[in-house]
Amino acid sequence: MKRTKFYVCPHCGSFMQGVGGCTIICCGKTVEGLKSNQPDDKHKPMVSHIENDFYIEFDHEMTKEHYIKFVSYVGFDRVLTVRLYPEQNPSVRFPVMRGGKLYYYCSEHGLFEYKC
Repeated sequence: MKRTKFYVCPHCGSFMQGVGGCTIICCGKTVEGLKSNQPDDKHKPMVSHIENDFYIEFDHEMTKEHYIKFVSYVGFDRVLTVRLYPEQNPSVRFPVMRGGKLYYYCSEHGLFEYKC
């Protein structure tokens, strides 16, 4: 799953993921893979252990114009994704997968990567 890429259509806002060399087409146009950034203070997740899960929270606004669109937890053999919506609480819960990476997409600032 190290070759997992994330895509967001600039026209309709749909998000997709692919593995390896794939071409994603949405709304009749090719969608480029997103480049991940390291989180700044405004986009850094707060990760807690609860039972056998990671509980992940964001101190991020969730307005229709600026929100966390999705959070994905990528392990060596699986990808778990939760879609978030404006005005929703920006938190998710994933089972612990050792060595996993967290990817999340801000509607204004793009894709971020965080090692759990």
